[in-house]
Amino acid sequence: MIQLVVLFLSRPETLVYEAKFGPFKAGKLYLISSGRTTWKGKPVYRFKLIATGGVPFFRINDTILSITDTNLRPLLYKKVQHEGNYHFWGWIAYDHYNGEALYSDGQRMRIEPGSLDPLSLVYVVRLMDFDSSKEYVFPYHVDYVSERVKVKLVSKERVKTPLGTYDCWVVKPIMRSGRNVFGGKGGMRIWIDRKTRLPVKVEAKMIFGNAVGTLIKVK
Repeated sequence: MIQLVVLFLSRPETLVYEAKFGPFKAGKLYLISSGRTTWKGKPVYRFKLIATGGVPFFRINDTILSITDTNLRPLLYKKVQHEGNYHFWGWIAYDHYNGEALYSDGQRMRIEPGSLDPLSLVYVVRLMDFDSSKEYVFPYHVDYVSERVKVKLVSKERVKTPLGTYDCWVVKPIMRSGRNVFGGKGGMRIWIDRKTRLPVKVEAKMIFGNAVGTLIKVK
């Protein structure tokens, strides 16, 4: 566990994915970790997801930022979306000590201390051992919804990518709201290499269809 933390948390990491909708290439996904850094004088991790591309007549340029403490509890979650004619900017500040989430529109909501956001959830899941347990449950809060998300092992598969072949756990976050980090309904699946814990493939429902991202570069 300690070695894994050093590998993909303590040092910077950039993962690049080729996105496809059916047989068509539709842009790139970037999953970026800063490594251990500081924010407001405190040690933190900074994670970012960038999605660019889309399909004809529907372009996407999204950026999602999550700043967490060293226990991977989110402190700030910021989302900027440009999807076709839809545009959104907003943030959530998490106060785990008082069990509150403050939104950029001024709303406050009660949360379970330790609640994760979509990006911090991905990095927490990468630390889990799905050979020893088939599912994990985490407190979760985003988009005005508090719930407990179940991350379940659904299968084990060998996946071929441009970077090589990986033996993966296929895990599925199950949320009561039915939404995923991309805003689509129907959830998502993540293929995690059992040895390196790299998420080598991601499948998610988007507003306009099913998207698959395959890892093509690791920095």
